[in-house]
Amino acid sequence: MSMLKAVDIYKSYKVGPTEVNVLRGISIEVERGELLAVVGASGSGKSTLVHMLGLLERPTSGDYYVEGEKICYDDDRALSTLRNQKIGFVFQQYYLLPRLTALDNVGLPLVYRGLRISEIKEQAMAFLRKVGMEDRAHHRPNEMSGGQQQRVAIARAIVGKPSVILADEPTGALDTQTGQEIMALIRKLNEEEGITAVVITHDPKIAMHCQRREEIVDGLIVHQDQREVV
Repeated sequence: MSMLKAVDIYKSYKVGPTEVNVLRGISIEVERGELLAVVGASGSGKSTLVHMLGLLERPTSGDYYVEGEKICYDDDRALSTLRNQKIGFVFQQYYLLPRLTALDNVGLPLVYRGLRISEIKEQAMAFLRKVGMEDRAHHRPNEMSGGQQQRVAIARAIVGKPSVILADEPTGALDTQTGQEIMALIRKLNEEEGITAVVITHDPKIAMHCQRREEIVDGLIVHQDQREVV
């Protein structure tokens, strides 16, 4: 059973009188424990695809399954619960809350699960440790570098032990070396923790860290590439 499975997904938007087709019949599967890159140029539809996979938007047509369960888009509360329990997000912009420490930012997804404060702090610290950021636990975002903030964002994405991480251009705001370090961290979490991850990127060098690579062009998956991981 696939972790994620999208079947013939279309997504269009109305722009004035014009209908813009962004996804044009995408089918894609992500296996449990896989590290998959989806590569595409700006405007290819890759961010729309990650929004579909992350249940942030609903398709115009097509079917989507998470761990074999067909998604029904009629219940917003159920979708929110599913996102919180099954999907971790990492974005190009880190979206850390500026007034919260790294520890509190990481613990935020657990607040919505009703855990005790002591449990939240314990788990948040454990996941900061996984990404090498325990020494910045009590620092706020403006006291950390971009790479450090992204590590905290990754800890926040995985603290709830989701089924899959969706990383949308996770290195896009970073310099080349720091970007490579962030991808090495994602790869390490995949290999050592068995975390399933989908990395959306325009950068072939970033994609080379992944076991499998798909290319998206004009809203369509056009080929698969299974070269060796660097």
